[in-house]
Amino acid sequence: MPSALDGMSSLAIVTSGVGPKAGVVMQSDKPGIDPQWSSLSSLSKDVINCTRCALSETRTNAVPGEGSDFPGILFIGEGPGHNEDQQGKPFVGRSGALLDELLALVPLRREDVYITNVVKCRPPDNRDPLPDEVRACWPYLEAQIQLLKPRVIATLGRHSLMRFFPNARISSSHGQVMNWRDGIVVFPLYHPAAGLRSTKLKEALKEDILKLPQAMIAALDSERASQARPTSQPEPDPSPEDDSTDHRKGQMGLL
Repeated sequence: MPSALDGMSSLAIVTSGVGPKAGVVMQSDKPGIDPQWSSLSSLSKDVINCTRCALSETRTNAVPGEGSDFPGILFIGEGPGHNEDQQGKPFVGRSGALLDELLALVPLRREDVYITNVVKCRPPDNRDPLPDEVRACWPYLEAQIQLLKPRVIATLGRHSLMRFFPNARISSSHGQVMNWRDGIVVFPLYHPAAGLRSTKLKEALKEDILKLPQAMIAALDSERASQARPTSQPEPDPSPEDDSTDHRKGQMGLL
């Protein structure tokens, strides 16, 4: 496949300059974020022992997330599935294998990015997370964003996208750069599970993943612009209006 950017290393572009960024509020100074979460390890420990919602009663393992401590890109799915619940790691089943395949096209490895979910415990029977479950887990994701300071948030599937842009549609937004806040851009992707069910969507995933270097460049431009002309960006919405729909529908309805 052709390189995502002519004459340049995609991996170098995506992962360069991804240490702490200027102009981003530190996690401990962010209103509503627990100041005790000074590191990913302390946050992960609290996730593993969390009892904030009923999902803690049915899980085998909580799944905080894993990857680089300074990722250029943060991947966010909706919630763990069976394999993730058993192993305590994100995206380790068939969807995870496809995600690895997609990352290799950029080329990237899991160690170069960070992978997590909106909720950290598996909903029973892989149903959609309920609004109160999302609200209970949201401080963890907000803290991860503050600690990791990604330049690009790659949402996996429509449910994850809706937490940041409640009115967006994955069918029209996938592969597009969406400015969020603090110079961070959201880059929607179909969920890998959708690619497993549809050859057409798998090809769309392959095409979109190759645009990640361009998304990183857009994030750098957005960061510079936000520092020069501070603007109000929409906050993520853990409970979009669409959450009034039937939550008994399984997570496989990610389209």
